[in-house]
Amino acid sequence: MKKIIYALLFLALLINSSLSAQTGVRFGLKGGYSLSTQYGITVPNIPYSVDTHFRHGLAGGLLVYFPITESFGIQQELLYVTKGSREDITMNTQPVKTHTEYNLNYLELPFVFRYTFVKLGNFKIYGSTGFALSILLNGESKLDGTVDVGGGTLIPFSESTKLEGVDIFDYGFLYGAGLDFNLFKKNCFFEYRFNIGWNTLMMPTSEGQDPAPLRNQDYIFSLGIYL
Repeated sequence: MKKIIYALLFLALLINSSLSAQTGVRFGLKGGYSLSTQYGITVPNIPYSVDTHFRHGLAGGLLVYFPITESFGIQQELLYVTKGSREDITMNTQPVKTHTEYNLNYLELPFVFRYTFVKLGNFKIYGSTGFALSILLNGESKLDGTVDVGGGTLIPFSESTKLEGVDIFDYGFLYGAGLDFNLFKKNCFFEYRFNIGWNTLMMPTSEGQDPAPLRNQDYIFSLGIYL
């Protein structure tokens, strides 16, 4: 994690220096809260049912905004984003219940089109849409469960594994909205973004069972500043 932060800061200095002579181009930093989950792909005859919950995490990094017109521009970003979900799984053919935590950490490269449609003094409201390529940095799954052997007796078990077999790449479509404003003579912004994954990830379930086909989905609320 520290290496990622140092690399982002070093890259920020390089980008800021190279863009300083380009009029209108803005460099910024952003950080915030990621509320992530995963949604299933319909597969016939799966031997389990799933109840999905959110993973609470972080998102943040660097951005460069290239204005095309006064209202329209392109924004490129380099972000660290936590994704994953919490899954309560009940086996249909066995007396087994599990709680699984999927924790995936990505380096995300969004390419965003922005359009400002409301201007009120120092406040600007914009909409955004685009796509993102995500590269899996690391991940793990943690599973806790019980087996009902009858007579009211439950046998607990626990598993933990690295997500080495999960596809390293993820692709997503994103859209959102934001508010530009001035605070303490600095140009700041607040932004909401929704990112829905396209790539199906084969997530591990309990030992001996087939993996679950899931896709990433996350909601990001962030604050940022233009430098």
